[in-house]
Amino acid sequence: MGYVVLILTAVGLAMDSFAMSAQKSLIREQRGKRIAMACAFWFGLCQASMVLCGLLFGKLVSLIHSYDSYVWVPCAALGIAGIYMIVESMTTRVPPENDGIDAMSMLGPAIATSCDALLVGLLFVNESAGIVITGLLMIGLVTALISIFGVWVGRRKGTRYNGIVQVIGGVVLILLGIEKLLENLDVLKFTL
Repeated sequence: MGYVVLILTAVGLAMDSFAMSAQKSLIREQRGKRIAMACAFWFGLCQASMVLCGLLFGKLVSLIHSYDSYVWVPCAALGIAGIYMIVESMTTRVPPENDGIDAMSMLGPAIATSCDALLVGLLFVNESAGIVITGLLMIGLVTALISIFGVWVGRRKGTRYNGIVQVIGGVVLILLGIEKLLENLDVLKFTL
């Protein structure tokens, strides 16, 4: 797995966090910097943790049965995650009146926006430890930075761009799944 694929995967996964951060930025009784730091911490941590959980699940499955015979699983996982993001973008979310940035208010949305990352963790099963660590760090940091940007955009423009951002993230994940499938079938001879 190349660095381009890692970066695109991280950006694609972070689009849910962008949308939720923009929504959290509408909490007017909190300062923007506090909201940005809370979103960056919780969304980045949960995104990387879910990828790690997906990786560990894939490793467990590979102990039971040869994972090489399931080369289509990470491709399907990326496709499902992308479709999930696109479908999710069509729903409207209204933040509750008592929405905040304390741990209990942030943990639910952080886990909810990280569900697709659980599937993406399957991509890392056959990768070296260096790629896995780099990928986890990159996914966490990119999600944190995009969450901060989401708060900034949300404070200025509201949530009007959330849907299109999530669709773009979903399309990126679907295209990465297709690229991974073509690479595994030896149709593509290069790795991004």
